[in-house]
Amino acid sequence: MLRSARPDEIPLLADLWLRASLRAHDFIPAEFWVSHRDAMAAEHLPEADELLVLEAEGRLIGFAALNGERLEALFIDPEVQSYGYGSRLMAEAMARHRRLTLCVFSRNVRAVSFYRRLGFRELEERLEPLTGEAETLMLWER
Repeated sequence: MLRSARPDEIPLLADLWLRASLRAHDFIPAEFWVSHRDAMAAEHLPEADELLVLEAEGRLIGFAALNGERLEALFIDPEVQSYGYGSRLMAEAMARHRRLTLCVFSRNVRAVSFYRRLGFRELEERLEPLTGEAETLMLWER
């Protein structure tokens, strides 16, 4: 089931974010992700304009956080990745908007390829200030 997140689910989503971030971004020290988990739960997720969750068999398995036309986060539980759940969340986000932008770590080749398959195009590469890693700004328009 795809629906809006409830406030009491934020800690679970932050834990999912941490597990997925550690798996997808092994080129960034794990301590970075662990040290940002509380800010994700206290600030970033609650402040999202739209926080969509995907639930299966009573368990949260993914989420998308959007602020206006910007996709701030898309994360799927590592245990159930590659089953189309990310595409399902993105289809909903794309149905709600005529245009979306996002930034993705350039070294996360799997994610860059995923967004390309959905029709996003690369606009620029720049440095993400907190990690010093290259990130790619991408755009999708209907």
